[in-house]
Amino acid sequence: MAKIIRKVERIFFPIVISILLVVGCAFAINNVAIDKNDNSQNLNNQNNESAVADSASTFELSGTNTQMATKWSEAINYAYSNKGTNVTVKLLNDWNAPTTGDHYFGTGSAFGNESHSLYIYDGMTVTLDLNGHSINRGLTKETANVMGRVITVDTNSTLTIKDSSYNSTLAKNTAPENLSSLPFGKIKGGANNEANSGDRMGGGITVKSNATLNFYGGIVTNNYCQGNGGGIFVTGGAKLNFYDGIVCNNFSDDNGASIYTNQATANIYDGIVSNNNSHRTAGLRAFNKATLNIFGGIITNNTSCIEGNDVWSQSTHASGISLSSSSILNLNGGTIKNNRHATNGVGGIMVETIDCFINISGNPQVYDNTNAENTKSGIHFAKNYKIRIDGKLEKDEKSAKIAVNFAYDYDIFSPFTVGYSYYGNKNMPPSKYFLSYNENESFVAKNDEVVLSRATTSIYDYIYLDSNNERQNYKDNDKLHGYNDSSLNIENGTAKYILGGISPNTSISEFVNNLEGLGIDKYNMGLFNSKGTLLYDSGSAMGIAPELLNNGKELAVGTGWYLKYNVKPGVTETIYLSVLGDVNGDGRLSASDVSYLRQIASDKALYESLSLEKKLACTIINKGEVTTADAEIVKNVIEKIFDINIFF
Repeated sequence: MAKIIRKVERIFFPIVISILLVVGCAFAINNVAIDKNDNSQNLNNQNNESAVADSASTFELSGTNTQMATKWSEAINYAYSNKGTNVTVKLLNDWNAPTTGDHYFGTGSAFGNESHSLYIYDGMTVTLDLNGHSINRGLTKETANVMGRVITVDTNSTLTIKDSSYNSTLAKNTAPENLSSLPFGKIKGGANNEANSGDRMGGGITVKSNATLNFYGGIVTNNYCQGNGGGIFVTGGAKLNFYDGIVCNNFSDDNGASIYTNQATANIYDGIVSNNNSHRTAGLRAFNKATLNIFGGIITNNTSCIEGNDVWSQSTHASGISLSSSSILNLNGGTIKNNRHATNGVGGIMVETIDCFINISGNPQVYDNTNAENTKSGIHFAKNYKIRIDGKLEKDEKSAKIAVNFAYDYDIFSPFTVGYSYYGNKNMPPSKYFLSYNENESFVAKNDEVVLSRATTSIYDYIYLDSNNERQNYKDNDKLHGYNDSSLNIENGTAKYILGGISPNTSISEFVNNLEGLGIDKYNMGLFNSKGTLLYDSGSAMGIAPELLNNGKELAVGTGWYLKYNVKPGVTETIYLSVLGDVNGDGRLSASDVSYLRQIASDKALYESLSLEKKLACTIINKGEVTTADAEIVKNVIEKIFDINIFF
């Protein structure tokens, strides 16, 4: 029996061991496959490392500049020889370029030969983990050299920058002026001033044709360029995916101190762009068919035109975001606020050329940007420009908040949106999403789009005769002056604008002071009597004693008077006045008006010969015709039995 057992053992155990070996190998192979998969997919999380790292493709840089340069060259040579492999470079200490000579990190192809920046080229795929350390070229505007940038991502290459030490919450809770001092990895000290070669773009990082930069953490700071893109310059079909991190305290002599895109795409998912300074656009700049897709992040405290009123101080640029030359801004989220233009330009967002597009959806926050005149701004609308609403203006239970400003020559009563009502916004008041810094202005839906409404706080209102010859006012009939009133009062084939609600014995001073609520500036208008004599101009009496301005008993604003004011440069509007019951035009109610009304009531032809403002002054009871009852009302008003104002 024992022999049989021993014989079975000799047969059975090898079989079992063989099975276990096969299973074990299969398990190990499966684990390797999982590890490889993990190693390739986790660029979306800067802190997620592969389960098994390929030591051959991982390079750790430490020591002196020479030692780090040598290791960098090894990494780049490996990436060149193994295209398609993601090569990881991790800093173990700060890398400071020598302060002697031209501040070269190194020489050879790994440093771009001529630029001597860290150079990723020819289809390579590289991940750079700053690991809480800085790469500092040590250049300034005063010491800038030829193409003195820090990093160059050349054609068809991909660079992913992350920082294992980065803390997004800490970054967002830090004051803008203190961002550059946070203990995170930094890319700094790039300075490019090569005016002769034309390659003076990009101070910190340059991303060239069809290359990709993925940015997950760290700080791009204290870089300079003479041209465009002090922090990051993206060009020629290249792509920037900015997932998180900070771009701050960079400077450009020209445009786009933080991020400049030229015929390229920038996707901003999160992060902070702050405290950058430029002669033109300090924040984000899109030029030459570039696309900006903003899903989140904060763009704040950037300043343009800091040199004052010099040749660069142009009002055609914005400090937050500027678009030019067929570029596109897709604004789905993010915050653009507290950016400042140091002269009379725009603090927020500006379209420089009419061939650009802004598409809005989600919950972007664009407000409280300013210029030197302390004019607040959000999106600045040039003449005839409209934004496209291509989604619901709410996301993550938060509504969009967009301040709107118009150029001086914009038709402010025409719609400035396209598509507002077609993406879930139809039943929502536009004032929920759009705001004006003028307390008398709001936004309303008209024909499925958004228009400006100047709600009057004045005691006066525009009036008109309807088809039944009854007196109507604008506020009770959904009318907006300048938007839908051009055909209300037609006299001799011409539109006539008439202001009513004016009490008898109203002095000139009282009248002009109540015009502010209508958006009419008394210092930008003239007031004429019914004979066409100018009595008041830009805040001063004209041809009359100044004391008469405040004396409504001796000189009252009357029916047939009119004002002219400058709506915008080169455009003057005339508005006629109608004082209820004042038919003779002296601004007071008297026996003369009673007699005149009785005559009009009995003479249809006389009524038809009257001007529109006089017809409106006659319609007191407002039953579609003038009768002797209207005359009796005026008589009772004179005798202080009635107050004429009850008939307004």
